[in-house]
Amino acid sequence: MPRSSALIVTKHNHLIEATYMLSLSEQRLLLLTIARIDSRAILEPGICHTITASEIADSYSLPRDQAYELLINVAERLYERSVVICDPDPDRPDVSQLRTRWVASIRYLPSRGSIELIFAPAILPFLSQLKRKFSSYRLEHVAPMTSIYAIRLYELLIQWRESGTRTVEIDWLRERFELGDKYPNIRDLKARVLNPAIDQINAHSDLYVKWEQHKRGRVVHALTFTFGPKAGQTSEAEAKPQSPAKSAKPKLSRAYIEQHAQPGESWEEATERCRRKLEQESA
Repeated sequence: MPRSSALIVTKHNHLIEATYMLSLSEQRLLLLTIARIDSRAILEPGICHTITASEIADSYSLPRDQAYELLINVAERLYERSVVICDPDPDRPDVSQLRTRWVASIRYLPSRGSIELIFAPAILPFLSQLKRKFSSYRLEHVAPMTSIYAIRLYELLIQWRESGTRTVEIDWLRERFELGDKYPNIRDLKARVLNPAIDQINAHSDLYVKWEQHKRGRVVHALTFTFGPKAGQTSEAEAKPQSPAKSAKPKLSRAYIEQHAQPGESWEEATERCRRKLEQESA
């Protein structure tokens, strides 16, 4: 299995902006499994994905016994988890929401120290055959994170990597994180969710993030996040092209195209546009 530095997580943007709650162990297992999927290819229903404790340990720098325990916890709970995706099908505008399980089945194999996971059929269009409206990032950028909200917030920001800023309503963010009645006070929300998430993104990922709050009267109603790549820490998958005087010419790789694809583009359109862009910059 490739090292986490070579594993790229790719999701449809609708899935990134979906409403769900997963534990850290569940997120880690799903991200590792998703990173092993070829997002351009067809993923047939019923395909079995095997994940071992050794792979978990290597990807997240965990002791083997802790990785083994992670698999046990996931096997017990992940099947019950669901996700709500808004406007899931452009061909069915009458469908406002889709609720589906993440997995159709999950089996634990203690003698092998592994689990077998099969994704739910309804989740497959958001993980495979992706040609537009998707986002990608290296697993290593979230692997050290221990805040479930840090991983979610990082994903919500990378969709807007080209602009470097994103403003969200607090109620919208609370819904996406499935906070329910937790942390109704903005002070508690900052202390338990926002500040730890920002600290971990800044400490572990390829991004630096700043944020500010917006008020209506005395009530904080929205947040603006400003972010960009850290100096000297950008990777091939996320790096913005630089002039030849500053760096080597970027290659027209799958990672480059996924990073620079624009909403609404097909894979072929994004490839051609990126090719022309690189040719112009190298001229």
